[in-house]
Amino acid sequence: MSHSFYHLSWSDVFASLVLIVLAIGLLKRWQVKLEKTLLIGTFRTFLQLSVMGYLLTFFFQQRHWIVMVGLVLIMILVASYEGYRRQRTSRIPHYFLIVVGSLLLTVTVVLGTILNFILEVKPWFYPYAMIPLAGMIIGNGLNSITLATNRLMGELRHRERELEVYLSLGAPPRIAVQDCLRESLRAALLPNINAMMMVGLVQIPGVMTGQILAGVDPLQAIRYQIMIMYMWVTTVILVDVLVLSLVYRQFITDREQLRYDLLRSP
Repeated sequence: MSHSFYHLSWSDVFASLVLIVLAIGLLKRWQVKLEKTLLIGTFRTFLQLSVMGYLLTFFFQQRHWIVMVGLVLIMILVASYEGYRRQRTSRIPHYFLIVVGSLLLTVTVVLGTILNFILEVKPWFYPYAMIPLAGMIIGNGLNSITLATNRLMGELRHRERELEVYLSLGAPPRIAVQDCLRESLRAALLPNINAMMMVGLVQIPGVMTGQILAGVDPLQAIRYQIMIMYMWVTTVILVDVLVLSLVYRQFITDREQLRYDLLRSP
């Protein structure tokens, strides 16, 4: 069976704007006042993905590991800046460096394991494997970092008096904030755990859907999706543990006292 039916032209892409028109109509009907935001998001989606497509075409033609590693590093830096920019409730000291370091270590461990030991990609920097997988790891890791950090901020503020008691009685900072860290990690993991519970029952993930539409055997697409689901959950656990372990220290002084200037900042 030929799959040329699924080939998309630019005119087909523009035709899909009818869905956005429908969505805007519903927003106006309900007076949500997000029509402008949706229009901006629609334009940015088209522009950013189009530019990415041409950039990836260029990078996929490169055959040197320095170029691939450099691109991944740029992706990590951009994602880290975005994570830093999203963190608006309080300017956590060294937060940008914390996110960069955590993502860098996570990408090295997870991506290195998949490329070298699972897929056994030759060469290991083959762009058609390295760049898409790195993008998924970084993107999923960033989203989870944001959830974990925001939840930790809320937990620390909510339990401020409890933490004061622990620290005043001589408890090590790590023990004092242990419950805060657990709740933050649990909250950040829930979306991925829920996805693992529902996948294959009510949800067909995007990677699997894309492969099937491209004509890949469904069983092969399923194997890839299983690997990616395991990759995602490992990524978020590793990166969240790293970030939380470093972030909570920023709220405790060298004298093992709470930094109220950070906890109570707007």
